[in-house]
Amino acid sequence: MAALDEEKRNLVVKEIESWRRSKLLPGKYCDFLENLYLDDLNERPKGFMETTIKKIGQASRKQWFLTFGIFTLICFVVLHFSAFPVSLQIGLTGAVTMAFIAYGGKQRHNNPLRGLLSLGIGMVFLIGAGFGIVQLNGWMGGIGPMLLLGFCSLVWIGIGILMRVPLLHWFGWMAVVVFYALLLARHVPNPSLFEVQVFWIPAALLFAWLSWYLHVRFKSVGAVFFASALVLWFMPEVYSALYGIQTNWIQIEILFKIVIAGVAMFRLRKQWMEWVA
Repeated sequence: MAALDEEKRNLVVKEIESWRRSKLLPGKYCDFLENLYLDDLNERPKGFMETTIKKIGQASRKQWFLTFGIFTLICFVVLHFSAFPVSLQIGLTGAVTMAFIAYGGKQRHNNPLRGLLSLGIGMVFLIGAGFGIVQLNGWMGGIGPMLLLGFCSLVWIGIGILMRVPLLHWFGWMAVVVFYALLLARHVPNPSLFEVQVFWIPAALLFAWLSWYLHVRFKSVGAVFFASALVLWFMPEVYSALYGIQTNWIQIEILFKIVIAGVAMFRLRKQWMEWVA
């Protein structure tokens, strides 16, 4: 019972603090109301900045030196990154990415939001630093960007499956879609309208079938493949718009495909809703 009263008191105090921040009541009135629930106003909940400043003030000398040492090391690496050998650039990028992944995996259960944020930063850092390496070494004109995109897609898919992060898994497949589009543009520069459809529609049907086939064992994987199938279904029109292929037919194609997809999803709603649930 006492714990319940304490919980209610903290809830009321937090509400009063929200009134203070939003200026709904003057500060003096908020202090008066908090005096009714708190023995000491110093006990009131502190905001994010106040809590952060307090922690900084309580940091030991060792923590201060460690923080400034790490900051100095980061600045040194960033400023001299272009002067490092390629192997060292790749090694540093891989080490930092693995550190973010390891921290994200460790925090996944204790603090899911922090864990997902760490994983996301690691994945963005990987492709960002990767493109930096490709540009610094003059590989932008060749197959460097495509190799990087292919590697990143494999990492995102692998980490998404291992860590059970469907969104990251889906981004990996979207990177594969971009890789496939670039590959087509490089090797088939002037396709016909029919060829564009042939390039993408079978892949969409394959992903839809994989969604059904895998959903029994891996629920999240079924949802990822279903979402990827929907993207692939409309990729011929996106590809045609990007590369100027029979653009006068794009709107008709989209409307036709929306009708087909809508009718199919309505008639099979009991099945595909089970796949993505």
